[in-house]
Amino acid sequence: MKNVLVIGASGSIGSGLIEEISTIHKVTGTFLNSALKNDNITKVQLDITKTESFDNLEGGYDTVVLIAGAMPAAMSGYDQNLYIDVNVKGTLNVLEYCRKNNIKKIIYVMTFSDVSGAFYTGVPIVETDSRTLTYTGDHAVYAISKVTACELLEHYHQEYGLQTITFRIPTVYCCDDNVDYHVDGELKTKAYIKMIRSIIQKQQIELWGDINNSKDMPYIKDFAVLIEKAIRHETAQGLFNAGTGKPVSLQSFVDAIIKVFANGKEIKISYRPDQPSQPNFTFDMNKTKDTFDYQPKYDVVQMLEHIKNNTPNGILIPELKHD
Repeated sequence: MKNVLVIGASGSIGSGLIEEISTIHKVTGTFLNSALKNDNITKVQLDITKTESFDNLEGGYDTVVLIAGAMPAAMSGYDQNLYIDVNVKGTLNVLEYCRKNNIKKIIYVMTFSDVSGAFYTGVPIVETDSRTLTYTGDHAVYAISKVTACELLEHYHQEYGLQTITFRIPTVYCCDDNVDYHVDGELKTKAYIKMIRSIIQKQQIELWGDINNSKDMPYIKDFAVLIEKAIRHETAQGLFNAGTGKPVSLQSFVDAIIKVFANGKEIKISYRPDQPSQPNFTFDMNKTKDTFDYQPKYDVVQMLEHIKNNTPNGILIPELKHD
């Protein structure tokens, strides 16, 4: 059993992660504003942008898992300074905390925005590929800040011998009540939640753009297994892709949603090729699989079935919400 500090444990990924690893390891989870719901872990309030906030933490951790960060999906409006303060300065503060407290390992969760220029090529993205950031739009400074954080991790690895493992993730699908996110600073409902609701409530759905565009769709339970393997791995170092290597097309995804949520009812599908398409990409997972002996178990149907059976009441169908 390891003593693990998860920084940013109250979000979708963080809460899903600690639900899995707290049955294996001793876990402390940090939160900024929303208290953690998990009763099996130690809870600590932490603001990584403030060095004095780290005084709330005890020592003795074997591994730090850094999930906390400012991201477009959680940002109302637009404040590029927040990306620098949280993702760069905050990461530096975490690294200094590790150095001063002789913590030997940090696991960092990295966005796939650093390779956005490799989308739509049809070629699996490899860890050794050059970065291809998009330097316009609301994700630009975000991606720059996350890349800078990765460079800080490499510095602490080379300068101080810290074992740094970085997992590059696409959207990790989760089973919780967080169904909204921000697009260009405005609050929206996640696309797949809207599709599920449309199928359940209206028996119809629209498919936008190129229905053959495919993307990696990892599930939180698989991602938690990968994190747990990294916690125990003594020599893994550097960047690892954390997708599936098996991209799912929009058409296949909608077929799966219908299979899981339509309850046998006939669903009217309207195709809208005039509308924007979803990203088209996949990760090469050979390095990750070889290093961690990792194989995702959840396909898209299994993922949706788990979401259906475990999502809190009233989330997938709001009007059925109970008081």
